[in-house]
Amino acid sequence: MFCYSSIGSGGVSYSRPPRWQPGLRRRIGGCDRVASGARMPWGLAIALVATLALGACSKSSGGHGSATDTTSTYHADDHPPADNSQPVVNLTWDTGAVKISDNVYFAEYPRVHRLGGDTLLLTYHCGPSTNTWGNVALRQSTDGGQTWSPAVLVEPATIPGYYGFSDPDILVMQNGWLMMAFVGRGNPDDNTHDNVQIALSKDRGQTWGTPQIIVSGRSWEPGMVQLPNGTIDVFYSSEAAWWPSANPQQEILMVSSADNGATWTTTPKHVSYAAGDRDGMPVPVLLQNGKGIAFAIESVNNSQSPWIQWSSVDANFNYETYGTIDNGRRWLATQQPIWGGAPYLIQLPTGETLLSVQDAGGRSIGSDWHKNTMLVLAGNTIAQNFSQVTQPWPNLPTDEGAYYNSLYLSNDTTLVALTTRNFPDGHSEIWWKRGTLKRGQ
Repeated sequence: MFCYSSIGSGGVSYSRPPRWQPGLRRRIGGCDRVASGARMPWGLAIALVATLALGACSKSSGGHGSATDTTSTYHADDHPPADNSQPVVNLTWDTGAVKISDNVYFAEYPRVHRLGGDTLLLTYHCGPSTNTWGNVALRQSTDGGQTWSPAVLVEPATIPGYYGFSDPDILVMQNGWLMMAFVGRGNPDDNTHDNVQIALSKDRGQTWGTPQIIVSGRSWEPGMVQLPNGTIDVFYSSEAAWWPSANPQQEILMVSSADNGATWTTTPKHVSYAAGDRDGMPVPVLLQNGKGIAFAIESVNNSQSPWIQWSSVDANFNYETYGTIDNGRRWLATQQPIWGGAPYLIQLPTGETLLSVQDAGGRSIGSDWHKNTMLVLAGNTIAQNFSQVTQPWPNLPTDEGAYYNSLYLSNDTTLVALTTRNFPDGHSEIWWKRGTLKRGQ
């Protein structure tokens, strides 16, 4: 394990594990530490010791025309249950907001999960201007987000063979453990050294076990869901089949574990691909009342985005073909006049779904996508018919941005927008902004 403990006036001592084997992608550097004098009240940590349990990323003989994997038996085509309803969710946003990242030049990609009661865990990646995607940061709140412990940081610049680590997210497992998934970015940047990794905590984030490489290949943005039978699915964006390339395609792959992360399927399932569109950034949700699994994706080169992919729980994406508009397992999330990137999907206890995306928001921002703003839309119980667009950050100047966003449901009536705020000098911070939910009004 990679253990951290408070010493002296609040400094942090490190017990480093053996070095990793080479393995991941671009840039270098570390997050600034929080100011001395603040004692770390918890022992969050990540061990950065790589294993060579490499998952195969090669395409099967079925190619991109079918989602062919290790099995020759596929689930019959099925469809989501009918829900033609239009959601009615009134959402208003506070005018104030709070910065929750530590003091570093660049912090982005926030995710917050509740561990129980008022205890929350925040993850993001961060770094200095020379390596903005260099480190994974973790912070804990024991008062529902009012205050946060000092950040515990991963420092990949000290680990041979790695440029950095990024795109962290956490799954609170059915047995009470935590699973953190993140991308390792290799040096050299190739399919042998790039990968997706997971680390487990069995004590609510106080310590973390040795990270495990669950799949190799040029990858991004892992998202996790656990099914009722305990199976854990990790969805991720993959360029591996086209890398290296000046203009790589991208698809969504999935690997699964039936034993709480001890072992993983060795050949990924190909679960989403549209030629030329660059499907990416999958965020899965297990829909309530047995209505299936849905994940939201951006479609970078498509004129319309985001899209939803769906599977029944029984099938778990084990279909002979990808989801398409024609077979009813892929659909455009909204008919609103937006182009939504970097989606994030959640479901309310009352069944409605909420979707956040980044979009120019009617502003002229040129080609700098960091200057996008955040939109939040409401959908029905099967993640369709998204409408009722709201903006947590209205009237944002064109030299500022709100991108790489996510959502956290604090309680039945309080929603939190977690936003990467970008500023005129180019630096980015993580911000927390509350909204109020009312149904049927």
